[in-house]
Amino acid sequence: MAQITEVESNYRKLFKDFLRSSYISGLQPLLLHSPVQYAKALWVGFLAVIVVWTHIVIINLTLEYIDQPTEIHMAPNLVHVSNSPFPAVGVCSSNMISRRLMQSYASKIYQHQSMHKTSVGNGSRYVPLDADNLARRLLVLTNFYLNAHDEAPLDVAELGQLHWLLNSYYNGSGYSVHDILRELSPDCGDLVLRGIIYGAPVNTSQLFLKRSTTASVCCIFNYRRPSYSQYPSQRAQDDAEMSALPQVVFESNSILNGIQFVLQDIKEDDLTERYLSNTAFRLMIFPQEDYATVQSNKHGELLVDHHTIVEVPIQPKFFDSSIAVRGVTPQIRRCYFPEEGRQLLNQSYYSLDECILLCRIESMVQHCGCVSSPMAGTARNVSYCTLLDLPCLMKWRNIWYGYNEYPYVQEDAASVSQCLHCLPTCDGVNFEIISNVAPLRKSYNSSGYYRGLLKGLNNDRPLSIIKLFFKLRFAQATQMDMVGDWVVLLNRFGGILSLMYGFSIISYIEILYYLTGKWFVFYYRAYKSPKESSKTNDLNKSLNWNELMPRGIEWFRHQELRKQPSQK
Repeated sequence: MAQITEVESNYRKLFKDFLRSSYISGLQPLLLHSPVQYAKALWVGFLAVIVVWTHIVIINLTLEYIDQPTEIHMAPNLVHVSNSPFPAVGVCSSNMISRRLMQSYASKIYQHQSMHKTSVGNGSRYVPLDADNLARRLLVLTNFYLNAHDEAPLDVAELGQLHWLLNSYYNGSGYSVHDILRELSPDCGDLVLRGIIYGAPVNTSQLFLKRSTTASVCCIFNYRRPSYSQYPSQRAQDDAEMSALPQVVFESNSILNGIQFVLQDIKEDDLTERYLSNTAFRLMIFPQEDYATVQSNKHGELLVDHHTIVEVPIQPKFFDSSIAVRGVTPQIRRCYFPEEGRQLLNQSYYSLDECILLCRIESMVQHCGCVSSPMAGTARNVSYCTLLDLPCLMKWRNIWYGYNEYPYVQEDAASVSQCLHCLPTCDGVNFEIISNVAPLRKSYNSSGYYRGLLKGLNNDRPLSIIKLFFKLRFAQATQMDMVGDWVVLLNRFGGILSLMYGFSIISYIEILYYLTGKWFVFYYRAYKSPKESSKTNDLNKSLNWNELMPRGIEWFRHQELRKQPSQK
């Protein structure tokens, strides 16, 4: 019992020594006498709350550092907008296929069918189709577009007959859905009538390229993407046409001297297929080398209603990254430098939209073994889908969008991964766009409008005007630089601990010393001292006993024996 009391006393001495010599603020008052009852207990509770709260903050900072080990600073500057390339502008009609062009195309197939009646399969014949019935059935080609809405179930037998007719029409060499849809869409000269670029009238037929997008065939201005036609000869022709286009150079950011185009829709009797019965023009604004797609383009579409004037102020935003950011992995900085993106896609151009486009192509190939040509947007060597693959593409589209009323019925209804490896670029230009809409006064005269850009035009076909211009003369340029790492985290720890109770790294070492080194010494001394004291006590008892023990009978008998010889 005395030994336990002595060990407790040593522990108490160790704790008091720690309180007395520690550099942590707030511990010394525990050694002083206080006339107030429970004052020390309240003080200990207050210190415990501060310690717990401080270390919770430190743990949260540590977890944030593990998730994002670097701190990146965005430094804004101002740059003149003339340093920004003007974006590409896609103008799309609400009518996917021209009735007039479809009737002409169906008549050619019907004539070819009449001249080459051939049996197929096991000897049976398909029922011949007249030109009107064939034109109606060929509207199924619009299902190759990436439109997020439900369609009627497809007739597989009908798809087989159309597939055979198209193969026969192209002499068995295969057919390109991309080129067929492009041939059946309205021409750019009929869609964009007039234009003014920085105050000078232009011939719009020489500025707009007829190109496929994921939603329809559109007329695109200021486009710099190589052709993605299925046939090499058509690609060479398209690339030559694109190279001959003049470059748009910035001159002014005035709305009066910007870029203006007059749009004219087709007549009602030329309508065939519209997306969700919408009659408005669709306007897409995107980087020059990207593929015109709504699904990955963050700007989406602008709808330009008939008889309206739509002003589109465009504000570029430049962004750049320093060399220090290159030392951080793309997964941490959340962007790719140009060479990293090109290496990822194994091609000469990278953007976030481009990465998502190729990811979508891989998903189609994975599910159907082919790619829908309007959604390919690339000249890569891939297998293009035909009408026979259309049911699979429709099913894939449901999987891609991940929408299904009964996901537990179909195992494949779960949404596919949305291309998590695709990241934005660390250097480049983004565009912020808004739209202002004003009504366009109709002309009730038979001669049409008298002046301005609309001079000589009437309202027999719906008209609209779009105006594109840079919003401001200067744009924000943001540079990304790395300003924080583990040293900054350590500084934060030190600031928090010092502010709360004068803590430091030395204080942690001090606590470790008292819990290990000095505690061991005290424990060793407490364990060793009882043994030494017991030995000393035994020795002292034996000495005292020999000195104080009375002389007994044996001693006297021994003394008598020593005396006997001398007496003889």
